[in-house]
Amino acid sequence: MDNAWKMINGIVKSLTEVLIGVLGLGIVGALVFGDVLGLDVIGNITGLVEMLTSNGVVGLLVLAILMSLVK
Repeated sequence: MDNAWKMINGIVKSLTEVLIGVLGLGIVGALVFGDVLGLDVIGNITGLVEMLTSNGVVGLLVLAILMSLVK
């Protein structure tokens, strides 16, 4: 059972790293090329942060948890 949790944890960490890389590429692509593909990556991130912080302490707690996952 312990082995299964380690495997699941490894998969989640790998997926998180991939998603952070894709997000970084999206931000750089939006800065360099603008909204060529119709994807507003920076606007979506800004909207997400505004939505989380407008919900008070719970939103800030969720934002802190997400930031801890990124590290």
